[in-house]
Amino acid sequence: MARRKTTSYRPSQHTRVLMTRVTSPTIIWFAVQKCLFRLFFWGMVCAAIGGAGYGVWCYLRQSYLENPEYQLRIVKLNLNSVMNEADVVRIGGIPLNSSIFGVDVVGVEQRLKEQPAIISASARRELPATIVVEIQERIPYAWIECPAQKMTARSLEGGFLIDKNMHLYPCPPMQFDSALFLPVIEVAAEEGELLQPGKIIETKAMKRAVHLLDIAENASQSNLPWIDRIEPYNSWAMKVLTRDGIEAVFGLEDHERQMENLLVSMKHAAGKGMKIAAINLIPEKNIPVVLRSSATPEPLKVKPKSPPGWQAAQGRH
Repeated sequence: MARRKTTSYRPSQHTRVLMTRVTSPTIIWFAVQKCLFRLFFWGMVCAAIGGAGYGVWCYLRQSYLENPEYQLRIVKLNLNSVMNEADVVRIGGIPLNSSIFGVDVVGVEQRLKEQPAIISASARRELPATIVVEIQERIPYAWIECPAQKMTARSLEGGFLIDKNMHLYPCPPMQFDSALFLPVIEVAAEEGELLQPGKIIETKAMKRAVHLLDIAENASQSNLPWIDRIEPYNSWAMKVLTRDGIEAVFGLEDHERQMENLLVSMKHAAGKGMKIAAINLIPEKNIPVVLRSSATPEPLKVKPKSPPGWQAAQGRH
């Protein structure tokens, strides 16, 4: 049987699309109307949101910021030896004629923490009319004296203190009286540039001096400072002056042994009714000692007034 001949249509794989854009005044007007409607709609939405926000702001202002019940009346400060309430208001920038909700407590904390004599600070609101501020102050441990940097010990102007962490800070007026009896660490001129207020002093000479003060406090079993000054002596030693007029030469190492020998020598001399004028503690044996006679002048020209109970504490050395 013969096969029938058929024809089939095969569409082309390529098509052409004709696009036309018709523009007329009527079409343009409708497009403008549509755009204006959208602008009007979103403008109304923004106005509604703004009105609601303004209403909430007015409510909060009347309820909190302008409410006489929350007017700031009290600034409560914990007991410390650095500042009082007036200092907190001045340094912290606390507005007195405002609501407690108008006080930027975070800013108050930050400004107080910037003070070199303060370790940490916190501020909070306490209803109805109180701002509570708590600070942790630095406890002074010794005076720093460096004529090259115009730092004078036991002086309200130009006086600098360190705490036990060797953090250097200017002496606050409220700490001056209580710090008068603290020992003095003299810093050599070549190390004076390293004395930066608000920073920790990490020189070897400073670490040795503070370490020696720690040993003296622990060895004497007394919290009364009986060392008056620590001075640079030479490249291999430093000089210590005690409150009762002894000039003692310490080496740069082995301070525990040298401190023990000093206390034993002081006790031995006191038992025989004698006083030591000078002693070199560097040798381990045959320690050179110079006794004080009536003709020997006092090594210390100026001695701070001892606090009550100092003489009793001296009897334990």
